[in-house]
Amino acid sequence: MKNYVKYAAVPLVLLFLAVFFGAFYIVPTNEHAVVIRFGEIVRVHSTPGIHAKIPFMDVVHFYPKWLQEHDSPSVETVLGDKRNVVFDTFIVYKINDPAAFHTRIRTQERLGHRIDDVTFGAVRVVAGLYTYEDVLSAKRQEIIDQTLERIKSTAKDMGVDVVKAAIKNFTLPAQNLQAIYENMKSERVRIAQGIISAGRAEANRITSEADRRAQELIASAQKQSQTLRGEGDKEAQIIISNAMGNAYSLYEQMKAVEFFKNGLQDNTVLVVDPKTGLFRYLNDMTGK
Repeated sequence: MKNYVKYAAVPLVLLFLAVFFGAFYIVPTNEHAVVIRFGEIVRVHSTPGIHAKIPFMDVVHFYPKWLQEHDSPSVETVLGDKRNVVFDTFIVYKINDPAAFHTRIRTQERLGHRIDDVTFGAVRVVAGLYTYEDVLSAKRQEIIDQTLERIKSTAKDMGVDVVKAAIKNFTLPAQNLQAIYENMKSERVRIAQGIISAGRAEANRITSEADRRAQELIASAQKQSQTLRGEGDKEAQIIISNAMGNAYSLYEQMKAVEFFKNGLQDNTVLVVDPKTGLFRYLNDMTGK
């Protein structure tokens, strides 16, 4: 009998422990707790503590209270000026209504898909109100603020509070980037050709200027050479003229001596004017 009671008490103890430990649950500081009974929400706890539940009937779901970040895939949209652009966005959110979150979302995976849909819709609507230049200007923050307001308004029904939205990256579609790259390449080639042409023109100008200056220097040198040559010729003519004048006087004197020596016979008497003709040299030689 004692053995029968002993063996019967073991299941009772196990059942008691299961009921005891299954009847209580702990809500951590950084989590929400949603108690479900037969598919209906019976309680929600957002403050930490120990709470009781009905074993085997109540199911507790825990959801995080901390801030979470969701990075949405890039989305291509059309701006107000009909230009296609790609927005790469992310948001920071937290679950502030665990009951609504459990009813409409429940899982993080489903939340990610819903946030993507909400974000893409908000980006497309807001982007259509602005131009490409607006996105690159100070209006960028205005675009982000309007996008955040639209996301917050829609995400509120999911029990989620979006505290921040940002445009992580803003680019053009791949085909547009290729076209822009080709345009930039063509523009750089055009600029390079312009620089080369300008350099050649400058080189030609410098060469022409150097040639002109060289011609001026050559002309000036030739003119100066001709001037010096003329002055030298003039000086030479004067020297030659002076030399010829002196030579003629010497020639006359030599002829006079030859005449007196060979042209006159002994005892020849001449009646002449000693101051003219060849006889003037006799006065010069006698000193009279």
